[in-house]
Amino acid sequence: MFAKRIVTVLATLLAVPGLGACGGTATDTRRDEPAAIAPVPASGVRTVGRDLQAGAPAAVAPRNVPAAFPLPPGSRVTSLSDPESGASFVLSAPDPQAVLSFYRRELSRGAFTLLADRAAAETTSLAFRQDQGWAGTVFATTHRVTVAVKRA
Repeated sequence: MFAKRIVTVLATLLAVPGLGACGGTATDTRRDEPAAIAPVPASGVRTVGRDLQAGAPAAVAPRNVPAAFPLPPGSRVTSLSDPESGASFVLSAPDPQAVLSFYRRELSRGAFTLLADRAAAETTSLAFRQDQGWAGTVFATTHRVTVAVKRA
């Protein structure tokens, strides 16, 4: 029952108009492909590159998140939706436990406040907020991590 509530909260965050996660247009990027090989994205949705590791090729990374929002070292971003109101994406690397450990440590160090850290049968969610008007959720299962960040 608790897991259903977490899923409902995450689905609500991702369904907020403008985030594009549940967009109704036929031109949304494909959700199961890495954003780096997706077709030309819909207007308002951008894919961008940024070096995440020294010497590594440019990787796809969300652009419409707070400047202080960190990505774990070695991150591989897929299923990126990146409108101006915020971003939602899947981290297919590193593994979910490493991502959760990273965000538990790094969000509380920086400009973010960790609001909730909830675990239930094979799912964990972290809710956070920033004073400059951003809020988000990190939702992890045993196989993947979904991150949603939006202007509050």
